[in-house]
Amino acid sequence: MIKYKLIINPFAESDLKIAAEWYALQKEGLDQEFIEEIENSIRRIQQNPQQFAFVRKKIRMSIVKRFPYGIYYFIADEIIHVLALFHFSRNPIVLRKRLK
Repeated sequence: MIKYKLIINPFAESDLKIAAEWYALQKEGLDQEFIEEIENSIRRIQQNPQQFAFVRKKIRMSIVKRFPYGIYYFIADEIIHVLALFHFSRNPIVLRKRLK
């Protein structure tokens, strides 16, 4: 089994931080639950990155369990590049620009 390296784009890191802060304000501990689900999703991606469907050319998306987010990434040379963590209610034009 290939061990994929993971690179998280600074925009995706910012997405995570902003979302976690928002969840922390909604309910105590919800931010940690959110982060745990993101970590679980990333582990699933690393275990088998080809299992998730293409949403654009070479870009795939994994749906985060329990939260309305998708993790958008591509694979190149045994490296998983995470481009965005995106809430499904956000304007898709913003996502398309980021995924170009």
